[in-house]
Amino acid sequence: MSPASDDTPVRVGGRYRLDERIGAGAMGAVWRATDELLNRTVAVKELLAAAAPPTAAGNDALEVSRQRILREGRIGARLQHPHVISMFDVVVHEDRPWLVMEYLPSRSLAQVLGDKGPLPPEQVGDIGRQVADGLAAAHLAGVTHRDVKPGNVLIADDGRVKLTDFGVSRAVDDVQLTRTGLIAGTPAFLSPEVARGLNPTAASDVFALGATLYAAVEGTPPFGLDDNAYALLHKVATEQVRRPKQDGPVVDMIMRLLSREPDDRPSAAQARDAFAAVIAGSDPGLAPLAAAAP
Repeated sequence: MSPASDDTPVRVGGRYRLDERIGAGAMGAVWRATDELLNRTVAVKELLAAAAPPTAAGNDALEVSRQRILREGRIGARLQHPHVISMFDVVVHEDRPWLVMEYLPSRSLAQVLGDKGPLPPEQVGDIGRQVADGLAAAHLAGVTHRDVKPGNVLIADDGRVKLTDFGVSRAVDDVQLTRTGLIAGTPAFLSPEVARGLNPTAASDVFALGATLYAAVEGTPPFGLDDNAYALLHKVATEQVRRPKQDGPVVDMIMRLLSREPDDRPSAAQARDAFAAVIAGSDPGLAPLAAAAP
């Protein structure tokens, strides 16, 4: 959908005026909009359905997408945290659900890396601290994000970092929606256990955070990039992560998040505290890992 050609503004739910399209992803397009009732700027996410063909299979896919975006609204409403994009409302417009979220003038970490290349470890450590803080709150609420990656990490001009797009996340106590052939999450940032077919957990989110931070200091994800998603999944499931070229305590923490065994990874809350300690020049306070077999 786009604003009408006769300059008549499009209003979703009778109150959210679409002003400018600011992004798009696999699930939908995102608009900067105005909440005319409260006179504030918001972000509105529409469900992209144009690709669904008028067949039984297409209708099924569309219904799955509808259920996912409605579920995203329910999950997002649980999370109110300084490092998570807030969810305000879910409305139905033209028979489709739309999410109304906090608007943060920002760029994604993916955009920043595309413009600047790898970042200094100290900056990456601060990004890791903030994202881990948001993940810790999500995990406390019983929510796994499932798709932590640079594109879902928003960085404001003042340095604030917020995690967005819980669209493929799943509340532990919610109904899991599955569809044959669907890979939930981005292969380059999946954990080894998820690549092997196990269900995502809080520990999987921690690995994905580590992979995101690895890409921030190294310029590429831990297992590289490959147009063949299944070849990349095989790498993630079977290969060891090579250490980044940069070194130091922040990189040590990133490698700890990227431990192959979920039990060897810190929790998101432990990662937050450890990154804060490392940035302050203190000991991260994590117990040493047992020596791994070569």
